[in-house]
Amino acid sequence: MTKVFTSGDLEKLDGILRGAKHLLIVVHTNPDPDAIASASALKYLITQRNKMEISIAYSGNIGRAENNAMLKDLDIHMKQISKITWAKYDRVALVDTQPGSGNNAVPKEQKCQLVFDHHPTSKKSAAENHFINSELGVLATMFIELIRLAELEIPSDLATALAYAISSESQNLKREVHQRDIDAYLYVFVRANLRKLAQIILPPLPREYYLSVAKTLQKAVSYRNLIVAHLGEIPSAEIVPEMADFLVRHERISWSLCTGRLKDRLIISLRSRNAKAAAGKMLQEIVGNTRTVGGHGMFAGGFIDVSNMNKDDIQIMEATLSKKFAESHGYENPDWKPLFEISNK
Repeated sequence: MTKVFTSGDLEKLDGILRGAKHLLIVVHTNPDPDAIASASALKYLITQRNKMEISIAYSGNIGRAENNAMLKDLDIHMKQISKITWAKYDRVALVDTQPGSGNNAVPKEQKCQLVFDHHPTSKKSAAENHFINSELGVLATMFIELIRLAELEIPSDLATALAYAISSESQNLKREVHQRDIDAYLYVFVRANLRKLAQIILPPLPREYYLSVAKTLQKAVSYRNLIVAHLGEIPSAEIVPEMADFLVRHERISWSLCTGRLKDRLIISLRSRNAKAAAGKMLQEIVGNTRTVGGHGMFAGGFIDVSNMNKDDIQIMEATLSKKFAESHGYENPDWKPLFEISNK
């Protein structure tokens, strides 16, 4: 059933925040543009309706050039969650994540009064005061609708952040997009700073990016319509979904699977070009875990805890993931071939 926001939702939000002086907004680990823009939009919405101090916190890192350009050019301030004094905040809101989902660093004992997400509701967040709509392809759409409902003007920098979030999350309105996402995008695009938007979409790229592309091409193997790349050690978690997106664009490929090792985690991303895919469910079945992996129809991701594994164990796990990936498409004992042979000539 379609969830359309009403003035009652704004009243509910005001009621939850009534009497509060300090709000902490927490986004998921290694936040993407949708999480960053959504948190910024929530901060703006609340500051226009309530007098309180608001901070945005994240865990992990922000390594992708586009995301760093977004923070810098749009003057978005976020704190590392390790520097947060939890006792200071009398309200905590989760954005683009849910309690107990495994992709945020909120302490288990910490109560979260608000949850904003566009993924299916988890059992652990069912009792929370939540604003969850899995119909939306992009969480930023929710906040654009709420801000419009509140009859507030969207500042240019915030409109730019929201426009980039929708474009990035939906692969330029091509992936997992709902008509409401398109309407929201058009609304903020005409209010965005197009020069800044262009700078964010095409920022200068560091040398590490090209090294990651080279490693991906060297590691990639394919079988029929599938492609896999286990990247080994990676500089940041964001490179894994970025390379999964890159590989699935191959003209012969409709599914890509990428992994990369970062500290005690094996980061994993699954992508499909099939509009009727069920990537989130497939990845959970491949990994055998519904807590630390999940996603949507055409894209999914998460991580596997490898803190108790040595390098050989991790390599065995990577091979097992490739095997299960192939089996999920009905391929037994696939003969994986390198994407191409690198010549020394």
